[in-house]
Amino acid sequence: MIVCKFGGSSVDGAAGIQRVAEILRGRLAARPVVVVSAMAKTTRRLLDCAEAAAAGNLAGALAGGEELHQFHRREAAAAVAPAAWPPLAASLERCFGELRTLLAGLARERRLTPRDADAAAAFGEVLASEILATALPALGIATAWVDARRVMVTDDAFTRAQPLYEETGSRLRAALLPAVERGLVPVVGGYIGATRDGVTTTLGKEGSDFSAAILGAALGAAEVQIWTDVDGILTADPRLVPGARRVRTLSFAESLELACSGAKKPHPGTLGPAARAGVPIRVLNSLDAAGEGTLIGRRNAAAAPTVKSLACRPNDHLLHVARAAAGPGAAGAEFAGRVLAAVESLRPALLVLRLDGESADLALDRGERLAEARAALAAAGEVGVLHGRTVVSVVSEDLATDAGLAERVLAAAAGYQPRLVVAGAAAPAVRCLVELEDLPAAAAALHRRWFPAGGPEVVE
Repeated sequence: MIVCKFGGSSVDGAAGIQRVAEILRGRLAARPVVVVSAMAKTTRRLLDCAEAAAAGNLAGALAGGEELHQFHRREAAAAVAPAAWPPLAASLERCFGELRTLLAGLARERRLTPRDADAAAAFGEVLASEILATALPALGIATAWVDARRVMVTDDAFTRAQPLYEETGSRLRAALLPAVERGLVPVVGGYIGATRDGVTTTLGKEGSDFSAAILGAALGAAEVQIWTDVDGILTADPRLVPGARRVRTLSFAESLELACSGAKKPHPGTLGPAARAGVPIRVLNSLDAAGEGTLIGRRNAAAAPTVKSLACRPNDHLLHVARAAAGPGAAGAEFAGRVLAAVESLRPALLVLRLDGESADLALDRGERLAEARAALAAAGEVGVLHGRTVVSVVSEDLATDAGLAERVLAAAAGYQPRLVVAGAAAPAVRCLVELEDLPAAAAALHRRWFPAGGPEVVE
C-alpha cells in the first residue's frame, strides 16, 4: 500500500484531475490511498472571504464565495461523468450554502476567531476530495470518498491543531483498510480534521503533507508519495539558483533540517510520523510522472561525504539570549536545555545559529510569533532582537562526521559569518548571515562551490 498526496497545483482543475488519474492508473497494483489539497489557491481565497465578512464587507465576501462556487462547478462538471453530476452538484450547493451561512454569521459578529478561520478554510479540502473521488471512476479508478473530519482526530488548537495519534490511527484503519481490500482507492482531504466533539480544525500551513504522513504511518504504507510541481528536493531554491540539481536521497534528519531552514518541501510536520514509523517519503513531480524524485528516509551509504542542499530564510529576526547571572538553576547545561525547549516549542519558526552554556543566537522567521518566542526564551535569560536578516543554511549529516567537509564549508562561507551547528533542528548545518539584498549573489556563490557548472545533474 502507498499513500499518494496531491497538492493544489496538481489538482488545479479538470486537466489536473486527468493527470492525477493517469498517475494513479500506473500505481493501482501498489494499492494507493489518496490525500488531496484544496484546488488552486482555494484556501487563501476562503480565508479572504472570511476576513472580509468579519470586517463588515458581507457583499464582497459573498461575491468571493460565489466565484469559488462557479470555479468548482465548472471544473467538476468538466471532470465527472454526466450520470455523476447531479448528486455532486447538489453536494456543492450544500457546501457553499454552509459557507454563505458562516460568512453571514461572521458579518454579524464582526470578528474572526481561529475556530471560525478553520471552519472556512476546511471547505477547500472537502470540495477537492469529493470532486476527485467522484471524477476518478469515469477515468477507470473505483474510489471511496472519506470525509477527513471523521477520521483525523485532533486537539482544539485551531489553525495549527495536533492529531491525537492513537484515536486517529484506529479511525483511519477502520475507514480505509476495508475499502482498500475491496479494490477501491480511498480519497481523503488533507489539512483538515475535527476534535472529538466534531468541531472542524486544520493542521496548519502545508498540513496536507502532514496528513499524508499520518495516514502512511497509521496504515503501515510502503511509501508516502508527495506529488507537487518540482522534480524532487533540489540543491537550492531554483528561483534563487537556476542551476539547482535534484537530490536523489536524503535522510529524515537532513530533510527536516532543510524544511526548518526554509525549504518548501516537505512540510516539517510530515517527517515526524513517517520517521517514527519507518515509512519513506518520496517527493515527485505530477508533470513528470516517470521521474524518480527524491527519496527521504534512506541515504546512499556508498556516496562520498558531501553537501546535500542549501536553504534560505529571508527576513529573519535574530535573537540573542544571554544566560542570567549564576544562581539556582542557572547552570550552563540548564540554560542550553531551556533554549532548546523553546526552539522545540516553536519549531520550525525558531532556528539555532549558535548555542553554548553562556549565550545563544537564534533566528525567527515568523514576526507574528516574536512575543511568543521572547516569552519562551525568557526562562533561559535576557533576550535581545535584531530585525531583518537572511539565514542561509548548508545542510549535510556528513558535517558531523567528516571534519574535512566541515572545514571546506566554513572556508567557502567565510564572507557570510558562518556558524557550524552540529546540534541543529535535526541534522548538522553551517548557518550563514546574509544581508537581504545580497541573498541571490550569496546563494549562487555558495551553490557553485559545491555544485559547479558541468557537474552531475543528480546529487547522490
